[in-house]
Parts: sequence; structure tokens; C-alpha cells
Amino acid sequence: MATRVQTLALLPLFLLFSPAPAADSISATSPVADGQTLVSAGGVFELGFFTPPASTARFLGIWYKGIAPLTVVWVANREAPITGTAASLAINGTGSLVLADRSGRPFWSSARSNVTSSTPVAQLLDSGNLLLQDASGTGSVLWQSFDYPSDTLLPGMKLGWHLATGLDRYLTTWASPGDPSPGDYTFAIDIRGVPEGFIWYNGTAPVYRNGPWNGLRFSGEPEMAPDNGNFQFEFVANGTDAYYTFLVDDGGGGGNVVSRFVLNQSSLQRYVWLQQQQAWSLYWSLPRDPCDGYAQCGAYGVCDASASPMCCCPAGFTPASPREWALRDGSAGCARRTRLNCTGDGFLPLRGVKLPDATNATADASVSLDQCRQRCLANCSCLAYSASSIKGGESGCIMWSSSLIDIRRFESGGQNLFVRLAASDLRMDLLSSRFNLLIIISCSKFSCYSKDVHRINARSICSHK
Repeated sequence: MATRVQTLALLPLFLLFSPAPAADSISATSPVADGQTLVSAGGVFELGFFTPPASTARFLGIWYKGIAPLTVVWVANREAPITGTAASLAINGTGSLVLADRSGRPFWSSARSNVTSSTPVAQLLDSGNLLLQDASGTGSVLWQSFDYPSDTLLPGMKLGWHLATGLDRYLTTWASPGDPSPGDYTFAIDIRGVPEGFIWYNGTAPVYRNGPWNGLRFSGEPEMAPDNGNFQFEFVANGTDAYYTFLVDDGGGGGNVVSRFVLNQSSLQRYVWLQQQQAWSLYWSLPRDPCDGYAQCGAYGVCDASASPMCCCPAGFTPASPREWALRDGSAGCARRTRLNCTGDGFLPLRGVKLPDATNATADASVSLDQCRQRCLANCSCLAYSASSIKGGESGCIMWSSSLIDIRRFESGGQNLFVRLAASDLRMDLLSSRFNLLIIISCSKFSCYSKDVHRINARSICSHK
């Protein structure tokens, strides 16, 4: 992360100059002073100093050029606002970007690079990236703002890890609409177990989880439809990287969709710019309903936002705390009716769900779903399995060996999760399924209300309403 630095002896030298306003880049001899800006070559983004609403402090930031009101996508000195003095952004003698006042007092600096350069140049790109690179012809990247996001993810930015260097790119909310300093919420890719995204409160309390990537989208975000003509979503997880990124399409019309992905307090929000209306439109927002709150129905509980109560226990499970459950507090979750003994166990399919918290799960993309089932069945500690990819059909394997937490049902979308049950509970579930089928057939003969039949079907994955 960018850090504050000690006063640099060379810094006051550049302040003796009165540089002309730069175009899209600065060098060691051409700083950007307060009142001046950089504008990307295509006029998409602008870098300069700004004052947030209801504030007197100055910040160095990047915003959309020509979009009003001012929409800031990156802030340099979030932790060190400039008050009562003018400052400049310059490249110092060691090739780092430094934000300092006239006396040389630093407010922010870019992270030091392992690559050295005698001709460093910082350029603002049309992507919104402030790129510090070597201008001698090697093109070596010394630092880039895309590696240190604020609260906004732009097309082409990576959210997640470069494992080789330990670089973790994550979003942090503004403290308030008038204060860009880091707020209480972060959105980051958790690389424990199977990688997935979390909104965290104060860095420790999970608020929202989007589920593992399934080849098409995150398990808990059906909105990320692969046939969406406006966006391309990608998740990379290999030995060197684990990150999410997105791109926008021009739809063949020659004008790219303008979109940004923002962490706004406890919400993830995607906005698109409507040119005709000259306004930002909220495309979608997460969490979308109470079932998106982390672990609303506890261990093994299934949350269904379309049902009342919204928490239920799958077949083979009962409420762990019946009294709280009756009061519609499902946070204690569900308990097994029968303990597993690893003999005659089988699997209960939960269809159309968000896969459980995968921080303690393991994945293998090289096997088939049937091989995954056999592996799980042969491993007495395996409590559930699912396909790691649904792209072109179910394939690969994710296995859970700890309590299944944060499961929710979707009206459409979702995945199949296979939960381990004792043989006796599997027989009970089979009888229950046949009984529900008889009810549905009887309803069709006697013209029962279709909504009642739908409710039976929708809740059939659960044994307790």
C-alpha cells in the first residue's frame, strides 16, 4: 500500500519551478500543483486536487472528465488530508510519486518498486489508471494506481491477489460521502480454501459473501449472466493469481458502456452512466435481501427470501434451538437428526442454492462430478460436495469438511449442493418426497391453487418451515 514518507531533501527543488499545466503525464521536472490537472489522452479521466462536499480538506484524486457531479474513482491521500496549505504531486529522486506541500512535508507517496529507473514518467490512462513507468524504452511498470484501489473498481482493474508478491487489491469504503478516509467496510477476495469475495466490517466480521466462482459467475450472484451483452466477467485462480475483473462491451455501436463497481458502506453497487439522462443509474446492488446477510440461518440452515419464515432446515436436520427458531431467529442453525457413522451414508441434493462458505473447502477441477461424489463418500470427514464448474455442464469438485454455513435458495440460478446424510435419514427423505409428490398429484386432480403447489415444490429441500 502507499505510505507516508519522511521529508525529502530534493523535494523543495521542484517547487521553485512554475510548471505549465501538463497534458496526460508528468516527469521528474514537471509536477502537478494544486489548480492544475492531468487529462487522459482520450479525455475520459482527470487527475487533480478536489475538496469533498461539506469539507475544507484537499485530496488528490482521479475522476471522470465531463461527468457532473464530480465522481471520484481513486484518492491518493485518503489517510492524510491536506488542510490550510497548497501541495504538489511530483516524482522524486528515487522514482516514486510524492504528494507534498511547499515545505516538503509529505502527505502520501507511491509504494517503492523493485525496479529502478533513471527516466520515470507518470501517465494518466483512459482506463483511469495512473501508471508510473520507465520512459527509456523498457516500459517497466514501477507502480500503478490500479494496484491500490479506493472504493471503486473500474473495467480492467483486478480485485484480488498477486500471490507471487503478496499484493492484495481490495476496496474500502469512504468514511462518509464527504470524507474519503478509509471507512469500516472492505470488499476483498479471501484465498483461504476456495477463493470467494467477502464484505467485511472492521476487517473481521463477514457481512456478505458472493460464493465460489463456478466458471460462469460467483455462486451467489445469478445477476452475472454469461450472456449479458454489456459486461464480461472473469475470475482467475492459479498458482500466481486469484482475482476478479470485468470488461465492458460497446455492443457494436462504437461507444463503450461507462460502468463502475463501488463499495458503498455495506453494499456492493454497479452503476452505469446514462448519456441521454446525464445521470448514473444503479444497475444492481448487493446484498439484495435479508438472505444475503452472512449466515442468516446458521449452520446447515437454508435461507429462502421468498418464504416466511425465511429459514428452514433440510431433510435430515432439525432446528438447533427450537425456541429461537419458533421466534424466527434462525441464527443457531440446524442440527442433524442422526449422527453420521460413515456406513451406508448418502447425499441429499439441494438444488438452486448458493454454495456454502468455502474458506475451509478444497477444490479439484480435474475430476468429474461422479468422481467427486465417490471421493466424498470415501472420506468420512467430507460433509458435502458440488461441481466446481457449471460451464458446459457440471464438472470438477468442491468438498466441504466443516459445517455448511451461509446457504441460500434462489428462485432461478444457483447450483446443486449434495449434503451427506445418514442412511436412515435418506430413507425418511425418500418417503417424504413421495408424500409431497402425492400431494401435488392430488392437487392437480382437484384443482388446488397453483401457488400452494409451487410453495410445496419450493420448500421441498427443507423438512422444517
